[in-house]
Amino acid sequence: MTNTEAPEADGRPRPLGIATLEDKISQRAVVEVLNAIYEVDFTGFSYGFRPGRSPHHALDALAVGIERKKINWVLDADTSEFFTNLDHHWLMTFLEHRIADKRVLRLIGKWLAAGVIENGNGPGRQ
Repeated sequence: MTNTEAPEADGRPRPLGIATLEDKISQRAVVEVLNAIYEVDFTGFSYGFRPGRSPHHALDALAVGIERKKINWVLDADTSEFFTNLDHHWLMTFLEHRIADKRVLRLIGKWLAAGVIENGNGPGRQ
């Protein structure tokens, strides 16, 4: 994986990993496995990162809901840095409840532990 930086809205740099072809292929395969396992758990009004759904679909559903139903409030949640602060141990424990293949779990664990290379130096080396 190649790394660079992308500016955040507040001007801070954010490390950005650019996946190689091999990374993309293996990540896509794991996405297919995870979708098959977890898709049945989502409700119809859930749109984030789901197959065949986009932010545009979510906005269309919101517009229809506001026009047809009595709405008292709309919640807008900011999930900035959610994945940065996600507890990896808890996530792996959660995944182990539904995924039996240790190879898939090990691969996900490696992705979660991957650091960022800056100026040719790996994680923890300056």
